[in-house]
Amino acid sequence: SWVVGQNLFFIIYFGIGFIGMLSLETYGVPSISLIYLLFLFIMLVFVLRKHLCTNCYYYGKRCNTGWGKLASYLFKEKSGDYKLGVKLAGITWMFAAVIPIIGMIFILLINFSNYILILLLLFIMLSFLNFLIHRRSCSNCKMRDICPASMVKR
Repeated sequence: SWVVGQNLFFIIYFGIGFIGMLSLETYGVPSISLIYLLFLFIMLVFVLRKHLCTNCYYYGKRCNTGWGKLASYLFKEKSGDYKLGVKLAGITWMFAAVIPIIGMIFILLINFSNYILILLLLFIMLSFLNFLIHRRSCSNCKMRDICPASMVKR
């Protein structure tokens, strides 16, 4: 249930970011929102699974997100560069949190909307919740003591 819940949380979290930036259009296309989702999909499903999960204790197993199992279907064990993966993970998660906040603030400055303000505040609250979820996942991870991205060390 934790794996399903965490992945549903990510879908809701990224979905709010996507919806909040829909009015940032290019020729009637919500380009920023689409680029945001495409970037996250590629990074979270493929790039980070290759570089992080193929080098993880949970490769082929169910971790807190279930992504170790996903990685084993996509890539061979130890086929990624773990140090690169850690750097890319930081960039990916920063992008995931910051771009929607900047986008929604920009929208509010141009054309204030209570709807966008509510989405922005909800997204910020979910960003904080994401931090807490990540920290809890790290506290249960068998790699917490050697992972440079771990939020808890013992």
